[in-house]
Amino acid sequence: MVITLPPALNQLVDRLVHSGRYADEGDVVREALRVLERQEFDESPALEAAILEGVTSPHQPYDSSVMDRVRQNARALA
Repeated sequence: MVITLPPALNQLVDRLVHSGRYADEGDVVREALRVLERQEFDESPALEAAILEGVTSPHQPYDSSVMDRVRQNARALA
């Protein structure tokens, strides 16, 4: 597999390898993919609790105040 990175990311990979933390560029890419996989596929406990709360709570009319509350809660979890 051949991967072309923009200059800024290429410099980041070089710095990480030269820091001694990673043996080579492949190690950096593998670690980056592991982190991405965790972010993409692991549900956070807060997200799971929010989904469960939404499923079990009684129906409420949907209006702009509901979306405002959802946005506030999402920001608090970030």
